[in-house]
Amino acid sequence: MISPIDQYIIDAVRKMRREQHISQAMLGSWIGVSRGFIGQVESPKCDVKYSPTHLNEIAKYLGCSPRDFLPEKPL
Repeated sequence: MISPIDQYIIDAVRKMRREQHISQAMLGSWIGVSRGFIGQVESPKCDVKYSPTHLNEIAKYLGCSPRDFLPEKPL
């Protein structure tokens, strides 16, 4: 089961990825994982989640800060 903070992060990454028209395959390739891994993270049926290292690499690729994936206040 995914915690509220993990779901928030997953949703924030997905939203930014889609806004920049980046596919799961493109993102996966950049951070060194498969498209399937990104699909599992984004699937509500799986409990796979991003690590801090993944978030840092995603932020580099999307041109933002890793903090952009976190809520302002605790959930």
